[in-house]
Amino acid sequence: MMKKIFIFSLICTFLLTASDIVFAEGKNFKEAECEGRNFSGMNLEGANFEKAELDKANFTNANLKNANFKGADIEEATFEGANLEGANFEDADLEETNLRNAKIKGAIFKNTELEYAIWTNGKLCGAGSVGSCW
Repeated sequence: MMKKIFIFSLICTFLLTASDIVFAEGKNFKEAECEGRNFSGMNLEGANFEKAELDKANFTNANLKNANFKGADIEEATFEGANLEGANFEDADLEETNLRNAKIKGAIFKNTELEYAIWTNGKLCGAGSVGSCW
């Protein structure tokens, strides 16, 4: 069996069955409502999640190289072990998000809310962390 994705009226609707959805690479999820969805292990290289609602989404070990999350709402999500190389998180809200062991080389965090996020090294970002973890 294969996972299939159908996007109607900018709402994320998934029929989750087996292992891989390589055909989702580069898909457009702009402004989609995907709260709590499971993207773990998926190949979403170059996907567009601009201004998407992704609170509590699971991107564990996903390939999100060069993905666009500009202006997305991604609170309490997990990117643990994900490939985020070259991903754009400009103006996104990653409060309380788990980035432990994520690959972030070349990722853009300009004006990104990182308050209480778990950084790649396991450090908890402090209150008021914007653009970088402190």
